[in-house]
This record gives sequence, C-alpha cells and structure tokens, in this order.
Amino acid sequence: IMANKNNSKIFIPLIISISLVLGMVIGRIFTETSFYSPSNKKLAQIFRLIEDKYVDTVSIDTILEKSFPNIVAQLDPHSTYIPAEDLAATNEELEGSFSGIGISFSIMNDTIAIIEVIPTGPSEKVGLMAGDRIVSVNNENVAGISITNEKVMKLLRGKKGTKLTLGIKRNSSATTLSFDIVRGDIPVHSIDASYLITPEIGYIKVNKFSRNTYNEFLTSLNNLKNEGASKYIIDLRGNG
Repeated sequence: IMANKNNSKIFIPLIISISLVLGMVIGRIFTETSFYSPSNKKLAQIFRLIEDKYVDTVSIDTILEKSFPNIVAQLDPHSTYIPAEDLAATNEELEGSFSGIGISFSIMNDTIAIIEVIPTGPSEKVGLMAGDRIVSVNNENVAGISITNEKVMKLLRGKKGTKLTLGIKRNSSATTLSFDIVRGDIPVHSIDASYLITPEIGYIKVNKFSRNTYNEFLTSLNNLKNEGASKYIIDLRGNG
C-alpha cells in the first residue's frame, strides 16, 4: 500500500506536466492554423513595417480605428461600425428614450436653429420656441464655429436632472435671452403618422426601429382597424 502511494506521488506531477505540454502544443497548432491565416500574417507584417520603418511615429490603434468602418462597409450597405464613444447615443435611440432638453434642431448658416420643441418637454416648459437660435451653451459660444450635429447632441444631452443654460437669439428680441433648463427623459417615437387615406385603407409611417416600435405599431394598427381600415400601407421610406 505504501508503495502505491509513493508511485502516485511520482506519477501525478508527471501526468500534470505532460498534460500542460500537450495543451501548449495543441494550442499553438490551433492558433497557427486558425488565427494566423495568410491574410492575418500579411496584416501583422504590414504593421511591423510601419512601426519599424515609417519615418514618423504613428498609432497603430488609431489607424485600425479609422480602417474599421471601411472594412465593415465591404459586407453590405446596412452594416456599420460604431465606435465605442458613439455606442451610448446609438443605444439611446434604440431604447426609445434619452435624457435631454426636448428639441429638434438643424445647423443653418453655422447657427443652431430650433426646428421643433417637443410638447411637455423641458424646453417647452421654460418657453423655448421653434425658430429660436442657440448661440451659447453654459456660456460657451456655439455660433459661427463650424459646430457639428454630434457636438451639439453631446452638449444638449446629459443625465436626467442636470441643468444647462442656453443663450437664445429670438427675432422678437433685440437682446440675447437666457434660459435655464433641467434635462429630462425624452421619448423617441417610431410612428410619425397614422391615419385613414380612404375609409378602408390605413396609412402608418414608421421612421425607425427601437424597443417601443412594436407596441406603437400595434396601437396604430388597432386604432385604424377600429376606424374601419381593412387594408394598410406601411411606409418605411427614410427608415435607416
């Protein structure tokens, strides 16, 4: 019995060592035959050449980040690469709501123009109006600086309950108006329009797909059915 125990003490570490070596060999074989395909080897070689031979110091991560959209675009017209910093905003649209001030805007002549004020939203409550122009956000000038839509959304959106101050130019006022706004939850509706075109034909315009689209669509469909519709036009034009 003692001899068997001693043999076990010898063979168990030996078996573990052999298993580890076999695991390393199998892993290496699998890696070389799967990940390190000719294309991957070529890509790695290109990066090594850039790092070793290129005249300036460059960031391989930055090069890759800029290349990903073009790579994904080769799949089909509907595939898109979303950078990490843009993912939160994208998910907000898909979730069906986000925190903001409740306006639709457009950049006209390098100025942020309010196109629509969402009813019962934070902006309507403080008195903002369609046609107003935003010239400053928290005392930071935003007019005449070639601002982008993405930059405007980052400035206006934020955590629910946080406050921002807008400087507003209004045609009826000679001076810049100031509005303090508390951000709130802003619903993102999927259905732009739902009505009867004829007594029997209902029309539903779906502008996007989000978490709320199914319930909104069924509600519109049932309302039209109750009004007498037996045929339907589902308009998906402009739906990304």
